[in-house]
Amino acid sequence: MPGKEDELLRRSFRIAGHQTSLSMERAFWDEFRTLAQADGRSMTDLIAEIDTQRTAGLSRAVRVYILKRLQTAARCQGEAP
Repeated sequence: MPGKEDELLRRSFRIAGHQTSLSMERAFWDEFRTLAQADGRSMTDLIAEIDTQRTAGLSRAVRVYILKRLQTAARCQGEAP
């Protein structure tokens, strides 16, 4: 939605048998959904994987994951140094 990219959204997931929720801006959720679909995975599955590797809060870890994926894609396309 135009103008709504910075709207904070909370989503709930069940990870390792526990209910958890994450808050991120709409733009991050949209990109995360796109990355999960590109991998043929559900967002829950991808969040569970990130959860096992994180050293910080889960929302922060997901945002960093998104950034790293986008940076890698840009480098592969020659768009980033």
